[in-house]
Amino acid sequence: MTAKNNQIMELHPLCTYFPRMSEDEFNSLKDNIQHNGQTHPIYALDGMILDGGNRYRALCELGIAPIIIEYTGSNPTQFILSSNLHRRHLTQGQSAAIVSASQSWVKAHVADNAPLNSTAPLDTTATRAKQSGVGQRTQQLADKLVKEAPAELVKEVIDGKKSLNKAIKEITPPKPQVLKPESVPIVEPVSEGTQDAQLNSLIEEQQGALQALVANNKAMLKVFESDDRLFTSVEEVKSLTEQNRLLTERINALMDENQEAIKAVSYWKDRFLTLEEALTKELAS
Repeated sequence: MTAKNNQIMELHPLCTYFPRMSEDEFNSLKDNIQHNGQTHPIYALDGMILDGGNRYRALCELGIAPIIIEYTGSNPTQFILSSNLHRRHLTQGQSAAIVSASQSWVKAHVADNAPLNSTAPLDTTATRAKQSGVGQRTQQLADKLVKEAPAELVKEVIDGKKSLNKAIKEITPPKPQVLKPESVPIVEPVSEGTQDAQLNSLIEEQQGALQALVANNKAMLKVFESDDRLFTSVEEVKSLTEQNRLLTERINALMDENQEAIKAVSYWKDRFLTLEEALTKELAS
């Protein structure tokens, strides 16, 4: 161990990914150190504090020379994560974000042949989730946050000022609005005895096609609402809605033709009865 007096050391970037103590926690730490002395060493790397930033600050404020050990291992990232993740009161979102952020820093600042990469990195979701002690889904959200969110938002999650889920909502674009298919009016069939059998069969066939389309539209809408990837199929809903409209117009036209047919039948029936009555009178005379 070596004592480094009158030396102001900065925090290593990996150390800054852990939230600082609250004022009450820090004051409690200072009281403990003042009464019991420094019971845990401070680790340094490249002239910066790798682990023990809160202890270092407390010792400096108390005017006590900190006892610092130079880190000589090959994986400081693993060291600081293992030393701090499970002894801090962190939420799952905080732990996952810290692991993801530390790995992002390593990839961005360390060359392939540098000491920080001399051991296998946490290069899969499963290994990062195991390190942070969370489920893979939570780790995936943390990875997305670190990759896509501004640094200020990531810091808020790490410091516990904002939940991981709330932060993810802030960087997730709103879902596109799904166009609901237009309602299709149900056409009541003409009463029996007055409709043409062939026309009625055609109407029933068209009605069946309409109902099938409506059911298909509703089913597709449910699928759209449950899976974001299918929003690109909104045009299909529009197409089906247009088919509904055309079929409705066709049924209305058929109903008009049916009414005209009924009128024609009534006309010729009246003509037949008139001629029959005239013929009967003529024969009788």
